[in-house]
Amino acid sequence: MKIACVTLGCRTNQHDTAEMQTLLEQEGFSIVNGKEKADAYVINTCTVTQRSDYSSRLAVKKSLAINPDALVVFTGCYAQMNPQEASKLNGLDIVLGNADKLEIANLIKKKLLNPGLPWVKNAGTEIIMSDIHKKRIFRTIPVQNFQGMTKAFIKIQTGCDEKCSFCTVVKARGKSVSDSRENIIHNIQQAINSGFKEITLTGINLGTWGMDRNETFSSLVRDIVELSGDFRVRLSSINPMEIDNDLIRLMAETKKLCSHLHIPLQSGDDTTLKSMRRNYSRDQYLEVTQRAINAIPGLGLGADVIVGFPGETEEAFESTRNLIEQLPFSYLHVFSYSPRRGTEAHQIKDDVPGNIKKQRNHILSQLVAQKSLKIRESFLGQQETVLLENQRDMKSGWLKGHTGNFIPVILEGADSLKNSLVPVTLQEVSEHQVIGCLQ
Repeated sequence: MKIACVTLGCRTNQHDTAEMQTLLEQEGFSIVNGKEKADAYVINTCTVTQRSDYSSRLAVKKSLAINPDALVVFTGCYAQMNPQEASKLNGLDIVLGNADKLEIANLIKKKLLNPGLPWVKNAGTEIIMSDIHKKRIFRTIPVQNFQGMTKAFIKIQTGCDEKCSFCTVVKARGKSVSDSRENIIHNIQQAINSGFKEITLTGINLGTWGMDRNETFSSLVRDIVELSGDFRVRLSSINPMEIDNDLIRLMAETKKLCSHLHIPLQSGDDTTLKSMRRNYSRDQYLEVTQRAINAIPGLGLGADVIVGFPGETEEAFESTRNLIEQLPFSYLHVFSYSPRRGTEAHQIKDDVPGNIKKQRNHILSQLVAQKSLKIRESFLGQQETVLLENQRDMKSGWLKGHTGNFIPVILEGADSLKNSLVPVTLQEVSEHQVIGCLQ
């Protein structure tokens, strides 16, 4: 039988999907693309914004348009946060909680391969939801296939103990819990042995790994980069207060650790940060990022920013714009604030008009586009290591990949170069692309 998985949202979700696919394959199911006809569709959802909710619901519709008789499982953070609402979606058969994802294979097997109790479409939606807030141990399995990707996403931590007023993560993922150092190293070694050239460490609050085990995140990263093999390590999003000097030193001195930090900002205004319940000030963010910039040659820097948070005045927005102007961001993920049910901020009046949010989003997007172009131009003529992906660039048909500091590059080359780390000279830069050539 064929199973298709559709993933929305973060890299942790991508890892969760890979785990579910591994379990399904172990039970003899065949994994196919989400656009193909399948006997069952597993939608791994996101609920970070209203748009994410819409995309999650739309994924159900698209799956049923391909096969109206398929079993449809709705899991992930939308499912966890709004199980009753989700259960009312037309054609949905199962709502599965985040803590129950590793039961996916047994669940589908029971539904589709039980001759004594044949499954019937549209017989009602079943909700399977464990208490995500109960004390738990970290559960994960080794993964050897990430939907055709050249990068392995290794989940080392889940949950979050912060209380950001705009965020649903604590309710959707529970309290922070870390995997053991030994299991992480084992899972990474398995991925390296399977041929992955880039290991991306993921977590809901990545830098808090080890706090529940009296260990430090930077010491774990040190152990990982000391593993033998032809691979590199990339960090997913990490909050500013979890970046210590040991991690910065390691990134500055170790070629295997990508010179790339994605450090969520959200706002550059202290009053707004306090209202958001972020655990740092504007000056603290500047200090951490400046320390990293000064120490790490060619650092690629990215961030998340929310515009139009309740109470964000023009002065507050200008404070954010000014901070972004000061730092060498090569990209930003800019979000216009949208109220999320179940968050503290949902109780605050959404007092920034939609047209103002749109305008502020545009201003920051244009600002970072200009900064990104200048940063890319500064690398013209330099040689960088690029991981060439399995999929070619859709427009040019050329090979594509990213440098260690996350500059996207396209270049001419043979298929034999896919999934390899190669030296590339950056030859041509435009607003939309960077062209390189092999050395």
